[in-house]
Amino acid sequence: MEERLCAWVEALSQTRPVLAYGFLVLSAVVENLVPPVPGDLVVVFSAYLVGRGALSLWPAYLATCLGGTLGFLAMFGLGRQAGVRLAAGGGPRWLTGPHLARAQGWLSRYGVALLLANRFLSGVRSVIAVAAGMAGLRWSVVSLCAAFSMLLWNGVLFALGALVGREWQVVREWITRLGLVGVLILAAVVALSWLLRAGDRWRRRRAGSPQGGPRSSDGADRSHGGDA
Repeated sequence: MEERLCAWVEALSQTRPVLAYGFLVLSAVVENLVPPVPGDLVVVFSAYLVGRGALSLWPAYLATCLGGTLGFLAMFGLGRQAGVRLAAGGGPRWLTGPHLARAQGWLSRYGVALLLANRFLSGVRSVIAVAAGMAGLRWSVVSLCAAFSMLLWNGVLFALGALVGREWQVVREWITRLGLVGVLILAAVVALSWLLRAGDRWRRRRAGSPQGGPRSSDGADRSHGGDA
């Protein structure tokens, strides 16, 4: 499924980029509704396509953020409307009573902080959304927290996708093996890499800026009109 989704994104980006952005929104929504859908991998792959020039950065980034936020809110609404029935065993295997009870415990303990970090908790994002709906939290609070978490998480994924380039699939392995701590470490590495590159560019500009007056081809300083 992963390879097929990425192939669709690439094919659409080569024909009609607008459809590619729409597909990114859709895949991000569906990832919340059907967690086995590899939404994060599609995000990283779209960052790779941005690096190749097949997609534009901001439309791709905002499309994935919009889709992910809408998907989270859809599960939140489901929790408000049918959370009790789901907890009683009326949901899929990844959304059972024990899963919801655990998420409700986290929500009681951490509150809004859990919603802000939900995108970094791979595998339980949708469960957290449903638990938040069952808790009766306000739409405005959940929307803001979900959007913030999505912007931050996808920013990390886009940075990682751009950093690894053609080896974008290794990001999936990092996320799977290392979990939240690993992702935070990777985010720190990306930030450090960016700062080092920015510092290097600044030093180069500084070194290339003129100091003193203009010089002749033989290096003589002519700022004062040359020799008297």
